[in-house]
Amino acid sequence: MNKLERKIDQIFSKKTSNIGFGNTTAKKIDKKILLFIETDLLSDKYNDSIDGLVIKNIEIDNFKKIKSNNLVGIKYPDKLLDINKIANNNYDFVIIDDKELSYKYLDNNSRTIYQINEDITDDDADTISSFDFPVLYIEFKENLNFDQLESFFKLSKITSKFNCNFFIKTNRILSTDQLQILFNLGIIGLILDSKISNKKNILNLNKNLMNINTEKKKTSISPDLSSNLASSVEDDFDE
Repeated sequence: MNKLERKIDQIFSKKTSNIGFGNTTAKKIDKKILLFIETDLLSDKYNDSIDGLVIKNIEIDNFKKIKSNNLVGIKYPDKLLDINKIANNNYDFVIIDDKELSYKYLDNNSRTIYQINEDITDDDADTISSFDFPVLYIEFKENLNFDQLESFFKLSKITSKFNCNFFIKTNRILSTDQLQILFNLGIIGLILDSKISNKKNILNLNKNLMNINTEKKKTSISPDLSSNLASSVEDDFDE
C-alpha cells in the first residue's frame, strides 16, 4: 500500500492514534478531509499543518527526487514525463486531465488521479469508472463560493455520477458546516489555492476540519484496497 492509499485508508479507519506515554496518553484526532496546498515550488513551510502539496508547472529539466513525510503530487505533468519517473522520484500521485498521455498512467499502482469538471457527461462517467483511480479531482471553471445552495447542487451533479471519493480545489476558508456537506458528498481532500495559503488561514481551516462529524455520512464509500494490498505488500514506491 503506498502513502496515498494509506492516507485514504486512515480517513475511514475508526482507530485513534495516541500521543504521550502511560495512562496520560491522549487521543489524537485525525482529520477526515485531507488538506493540500497547490504551489509552484516544493516547500516544507507548512508541513506540520497540512497533509501534502500539489506541485503545478513543474519543469521537466529540473525534475529531481524528493524527500517528504507528507504527500506530494504533480498536477498536469508534461507529456514527456513518464509515470515511472514520477514514482522513482518519490512523488506520491499525479493529477491528469489529458487523454493523450501515455497509457502507463492507467497502470501505476493507483497513483493517477483523473480530473473532472462540470462538463462531465454520464458516458464520460461510465468510462472513467472503468478504471481504478484512487480518487477523482474536481476543479470547476469558476470557483464555487459554497455560501449558496446552488454551489452544492453543482457539486452534487458531479459526485452523484460516481461511487468513489474526491479531491476538490478551493480558494476560500470553509466553515465546519460547509465542510460537513462536502464530506457527505464524498470530498476527502481539499486543495487550497496558493493565493490564500497563509498560516492564519491554514490554522482556521484545520480547526474547522477537526469538527466534522463522520457519523453523519449516510453511506461509506471507502475505497476497496484489498487487491492492492495483495499485490503490493512491499511497495517499490514507498519511501
